[in-house]
Amino acid sequence: MFGSVAVVLLATAAVLGEPALPGADRRLVVGLASLALSVWSGRLAVRAGRWQDTGTREVADRLAVEVLAAERAAWRQLLGGSDRAIDVPFVHHPAPAHDAAGAAPYGRLEEVADYYRRLRPGRLVITGAPGAGKTVLALRIMLLLVEQRSAGDPVPVRLSPASWDPGMPLEEFVAHHLVETYRLTRAAADALVKDRRVLPVLDGLDEMDADPEPGYGSRAARALEALNAYHQGVRKAQLIVTCRSGPYSALEALRVWAHDAARVEITPLDAVTVRRFLADRVNDPARWRNVLDRLAADPTGPLATGLATPWRLTLAAGVHEQRHPGGAFARHPDTLLAPAVDTPDAVRDHLLDLFVPAATAACPPPSGADWTPDQIRAWLSVLARYLDGDGATGRSLAGRALPGTDIVLHELWPLAGRRGRAVSAVVPVVVWLAGCAVPLSLAPLDTRSRLVGLVVATALAVLLSCASWRALWPEPGRMYLRRRNASAERRNLGPGIASGVLTGLAFGTAFGLGFGPVIGLASGLTLGAAVGLVVSLGTSGAVGAVRPRDILRNDLLAGAAVTVAAGLAFGLVVTLVVGRPSGFAFGSAFGFAFAFGTGMPGGLVGLRYAGFLTGTRKGSGRWLPWRLGRFLDWCEEAGLVRIAGVGYQFRHRELQDHLTGHRAAASHPSRDDAPA
Repeated sequence: MFGSVAVVLLATAAVLGEPALPGADRRLVVGLASLALSVWSGRLAVRAGRWQDTGTREVADRLAVEVLAAERAAWRQLLGGSDRAIDVPFVHHPAPAHDAAGAAPYGRLEEVADYYRRLRPGRLVITGAPGAGKTVLALRIMLLLVEQRSAGDPVPVRLSPASWDPGMPLEEFVAHHLVETYRLTRAAADALVKDRRVLPVLDGLDEMDADPEPGYGSRAARALEALNAYHQGVRKAQLIVTCRSGPYSALEALRVWAHDAARVEITPLDAVTVRRFLADRVNDPARWRNVLDRLAADPTGPLATGLATPWRLTLAAGVHEQRHPGGAFARHPDTLLAPAVDTPDAVRDHLLDLFVPAATAACPPPSGADWTPDQIRAWLSVLARYLDGDGATGRSLAGRALPGTDIVLHELWPLAGRRGRAVSAVVPVVVWLAGCAVPLSLAPLDTRSRLVGLVVATALAVLLSCASWRALWPEPGRMYLRRRNASAERRNLGPGIASGVLTGLAFGTAFGLGFGPVIGLASGLTLGAAVGLVVSLGTSGAVGAVRPRDILRNDLLAGAAVTVAAGLAFGLVVTLVVGRPSGFAFGSAFGFAFAFGTGMPGGLVGLRYAGFLTGTRKGSGRWLPWRLGRFLDWCEEAGLVRIAGVGYQFRHRELQDHLTGHRAAASHPSRDDAPA
């Protein structure tokens, strides 16, 4: 990468400065410098090709490290910052047919990894009530499989089925997730999936449909059919699925289920287990004496029933164990015994009402962000109602189902209506026209030529605007500058730079026909060097987890890099053609405008997101903070949301539903399974 930059700077100096050698043609200097770059790029391309043939195991090993780090963080968050998980029990429900071999009649959280290893083939469906602990059970298996992984074992990777169109093969869905979430190249991701070095963990099959009893033509039913077609040689390939009991039982009644998979169901917690967990988890059991006594005296009452899931137990302990800076407890657990908290639903609502203020106090907003609990609740309510509207109606846009659980920043623009699309369609056109105006006004042209140029530029502007408006789901650009693995980065620079050189050679050949071979070679290879540099930065070979905000940052970085590279390259080319340094201003202005206006290969997603933010201002009825990504990152740190792939999800589906059904204060517009 640094060699490429040096060559481009050398070429710039050769064109704009005095020749280093007396009597040398600066155009020839540029051509020779670019030719040196092409030779270096070819060498890198050969090395990169060899690595692609032999690097599958190495990529799998690095992927395992990243998965372990990401899922350990998710595990800590689901446990509410504690290291104590409830040893939830589960029972095996034999399938009507095509059941897995090796499934024991029952098991517990502590032994679930061994339970999974005994299955033949390794296919498991985890079901249970909302908040029963399905995700925790799946995470426990994942963490132990990765920690005890041997060379060649598949790497478990968690995916959100809500973002999967079952019309897409599972292999393609998994590969796309690896590219977007873990920075793999598409070739490496395809190789891992094809070699079955990835164990898909589909967390939340029930979130694919709004109907609690999905029908035969539902997305979940089609997903199960796709899972049944997922093979490894002559047998079914390994996978893990989580789903609420109700939707899965409804599908079984329609004779649709996961073949050769053991279905286990998490059983509800009894009052004895609830009492034991609270006494073990809280700092001072004496403060909880009245609550513990109530649970013992009325084991089937509203309090015991309301606390009968790990999620609510974790929530109850968290909000009532919180302390002020001086050491005093923020609230007493006896509030759970108030007369108004007289039903299981009242227990749930009482805990959820306390959750946002408790999280805000435990994890203060970042410096400079004076967010109040009411504002935080209002912003989360806007997002929850948007997701609820999509999930309840099953809406789709341009063939893509809108999410019911995943908050993906660069796909939120429908929340703001048409304003987001309008901004991303108008801004590039304005930049394009401004960029064209510079050379048209300064070039030595007559009035007729300037008028023709203006008409052509305006016509292209209209086409650009229409193209931007019609691009409902533009692909984010990829650009990585962090050097997480230097050797892998160097190995993968080759293909991008080589592609740029080939492009430059083609352009230079055509250009040389009109302006001579020296100018053609110099301008073509200069342009190719700039293109190759940009492309190489987007084909990183370093595996690493991508956080949701990184998608937008990478897209904006890609757009900026292409714009700068195109401006410099066009400026050099025009300078070579006209033979005067003044041509650099004309060419660079045109290049900047051309790259920004056409949005290649990045920047349009970032512009669409900026338009979305302008449409969610205070007073719009859908108020969100300007720095939404920063806000959601803080929410993840505070335990209000969690990261799922390249998006966020509410910590628990009950929290999302609660925020949907309760509007915030009048001054503000007003998952399943993340227990511990």
